[in-house]
Order: sequence, then C-alpha cells, then structure tokens
Amino acid sequence: MRDIRGDLEERANIVQEQIRGAYAHFEKVVQQLQSERDGRVAELAETLAMIEKLMQFEAGVVDKVVTLSNPSVAYSSLADRIKAASA
Repeated sequence: MRDIRGDLEERANIVQEQIRGAYAHFEKVVQQLQSERDGRVAELAETLAMIEKLMQFEAGVVDKVVTLSNPSVAYSSLADRIKAASA
C-alpha cells in the first residue's frame, strides 16, 4: 500500500486556497453591498431633508394665507384680490 499523505496534504492545500478565494470574494461582495446601502441611505436622507424643508416652507406660507371674508365674490384681477385682502 502506498503512502497517500502527500496527496491528501496537496488536496487539503488546494481546498484551503479555494476557501480563501471564496472568503475574499464574499468579503468583496459584502463591502460592495454596504457601499451601495450607504449610498442609498444618504440619498434617502437628502430626500427627507428636502421634504422637511418643503414642509417648513409650506407651514410658513399657510400661516400667512389670508382668507377673504366673502369667497363667493369673484375678483377680476390679482390687484383686486390684494386690495380685498388688505381691507
């Protein structure tokens, strides 16, 4: 019977190298996914900040809206509307 320890060690080394390669690939994919996630979160955070600014602006404008005492009266021009609101 021949000694197969050398063959087994060689196979073990090959498998170990394959495991290292798979692990390195896995780490690379994880880093890429984390980077994509961070980019998406940053994008969403920017969108949220813009929406909050818009809501603040809208709240400021709504507080300043003047309601006319008689909304059924139709004014022919913007100047007439401003005069009616100022009165």
